[in-house]
Amino acid sequence: MADQDSLGPAEEPPSLADHKLRISQAASLLDPSERDAALISALRGVTAELEAAEEDHARATDRLETARELFDWATGALSGYSKTKNYEAAAPLEQSQGQCGRKRKGGGDSTFNDEQVARMKFTNPVEGPLSFPSPASGGGMTDAQIEQHKDAFYMKLCGVPYSELGTFTPPATMANLKTRAQLDEFIHIATHWDTGTDKLSVMDFRRQHKIFYTKMKNVKENIGRRTGHHVRDVVGSDGRKAFCQCGKNDESLVYISLEELYDAIFEVHCLMGHRGWNATKNFANFKYANIPLEQVRFFIETCPACLSKRMGRRGAEIV
Repeated sequence: MADQDSLGPAEEPPSLADHKLRISQAASLLDPSERDAALISALRGVTAELEAAEEDHARATDRLETARELFDWATGALSGYSKTKNYEAAAPLEQSQGQCGRKRKGGGDSTFNDEQVARMKFTNPVEGPLSFPSPASGGGMTDAQIEQHKDAFYMKLCGVPYSELGTFTPPATMANLKTRAQLDEFIHIATHWDTGTDKLSVMDFRRQHKIFYTKMKNVKENIGRRTGHHVRDVVGSDGRKAFCQCGKNDESLVYISLEELYDAIFEVHCLMGHRGWNATKNFANFKYANIPLEQVRFFIETCPACLSKRMGRRGAEIV
């Protein structure tokens, strides 16, 4: 039996450029029979290439979906939110204190560090009153830095500083941005959707707010749409309500107003160790309904603590 060296190097499979050249040459033949035979031969080669590419695509798609599910599972476990799909549910933090807490030297008790406590506090209840973000403070920043950062964030997002948000109306192209007044109107509609008002019957009220027909549908009717909107009480607010929607896992996600947007992102970025864009966005996804990645990116790009870290790394690279 001849050894591998005597056979010479293995022939490499044709590339897409090779297939393109074969089709071009076959199509240019003048004799019809030769042209058809050459095109059929070229087609066989392309068919094999297509089948192989489809198999690779299917494997890559499965890998991508699995990686996404694992990523969601990991970030969900970090925030104390249990999510099940094809995997076992991540245990809530309060049930796994022995595993996630750090042991003190000389003792057997487990304690939580500040970041783990923040994650537990961040967990959003599905039912009952919910809490809104507190005014931004801490996070390794002084009060002066926070005020400067707040102005820089709103300037980058809206073109006006925080003090002038009262004069800003979000354009239709910024659909995620809702002012407090707009959300109060949504709360009014959702509250009276099934009852009507003193002046309008249920049907007349619904006709007046036709856009809400999709929003107020049961969430199970079409999970791909923004359905299942509802109203919830806010903790310690003397009757304040929050406008929410059901997420893909039936969780209750809060719409945050433009005026409170900075405090909300501050809660999931600065108080959790100034994490990156994706980590911050995934934490926000467990509580808020209307914070897209672009707003998170604007926040981090103007964050003084993150800017300082980046400058420090650049300085270290230069040295």
